[in-house]
Amino acid sequence: MAETIGKITNIKVGDFLPGSPNAFDVGAITIRETSTGTSWMFYIWNSKSNEVAFKRVLQSQRLALCREAAFRGLTVHVFHDTDSQLLTEITVDIP
Repeated sequence: MAETIGKITNIKVGDFLPGSPNAFDVGAITIRETSTGTSWMFYIWNSKSNEVAFKRVLQSQRLALCREAAFRGLTVHVFHDTDSQLLTEITVDIP
């Protein structure tokens, strides 16, 4: 599992094909890596619009954590598979 460390510079939330049976929602963040300055985009979720309540709550909590980290300029650690942009875990360094 790979780890990217940096600061969140952008947050994206969107829905695609609303009202259709194939509707889905995405949440994404862009992180500027501390060591190299390279920017990376990761999906904090990518799910069907009619996802079960538990998953929706988890998605909203991930978004809240990312927003707080971005607004306060905190360092985040994003864990993901090396061949995927979908994050599996995110942690925030709180001073």
